[in-house]
Amino acid sequence: MREGLVIRVRPHYLEPMGLLKDVSVTGGFGDLIAVFRQSEPGERLLPGILAIACTSIILFLFWLDPKVNTYTYVPAEVIYVENWTADRTDEEILEDRWEIQCLKDKLETKRREAVKSLGRMSGMDVDEIEREAIAERLARGEVEVERPAGLQC
Repeated sequence: MREGLVIRVRPHYLEPMGLLKDVSVTGGFGDLIAVFRQSEPGERLLPGILAIACTSIILFLFWLDPKVNTYTYVPAEVIYVENWTADRTDEEILEDRWEIQCLKDKLETKRREAVKSLGRMSGMDVDEIEREAIAERLARGEVEVERPAGLQC
């Protein structure tokens, strides 16, 4: 629908239907009062009271919920700091470093074995992949550092 340079927007498809034209709050309350007047006193009163009570309980629980069990216990975090004396020898320093390296190597070995078992379950030739990885490391010039003679991991 063009008129020169302006494009007219089509009206929404619900506009001609007039869905809410007959709705009024005062009319609704009037209908509710008329229903209560026409029926027996207990016939509509008890369901109305029950509906109001159930709705009130639900709204009360929504109001109460954020106030209940909001505290969560967070234990104090303990941070251990290792202090060394300034008069340590180079041998003691290297010994500590190699102990840490042994722990790292053990964790890496566990991780590597887990990955190998996953590869075997997937149908891969993990031994061939490992040989290729070693060959690539050697081609790049990576060399494993020699361990001290008395080191026991």
